[in-house]
Amino acid sequence: MNRLIIFVAILALVAGSASAQPESSNVDTGKELIAQLYNEHSGKSDPLQYPASKKRLPSYFYKPLLDLYLKDQEDSKGEVGKIDFDPLYDSQDFEISGFNLVVLPKKKGYVAARFRNMGVDQEIIFALQRTKMGWRIADIRYKDGRSLFGRY
Repeated sequence: MNRLIIFVAILALVAGSASAQPESSNVDTGKELIAQLYNEHSGKSDPLQYPASKKRLPSYFYKPLLDLYLKDQEDSKGEVGKIDFDPLYDSQDFEISGFNLVVLPKKKGYVAARFRNMGVDQEIIFALQRTKMGWRIADIRYKDGRSLFGRY
């Protein structure tokens, strides 16, 4: 049920962004990449879960972060690895409302996901790296100062 609510919210966000701004502006900022990842994450096949992650995450993660993330998944052999929470929501359980993606205007290559999870305001910052293949996530930073890259 939570994934359905999230999926509908993300579809509305993507549709709203597409009609409000030229498509290229979202691609140029990396916002579209993050919207796509949340959209895919809310579907039946989670791109963050092993073994799907090996195939799908190269489209989203910058190689240094991708290598660390996949190694942790392989080393954990189906058990909880170093990441014991959902990296896109910074939580194990979620009930998301008010989802919004914001390009941070003073920091090129940064997109913030803002939402309420179980009534608590959250902000997750995606640090992006431009590659030959387009934007990729180089790190994910959380409100308390932790980062996904720093977990490794």
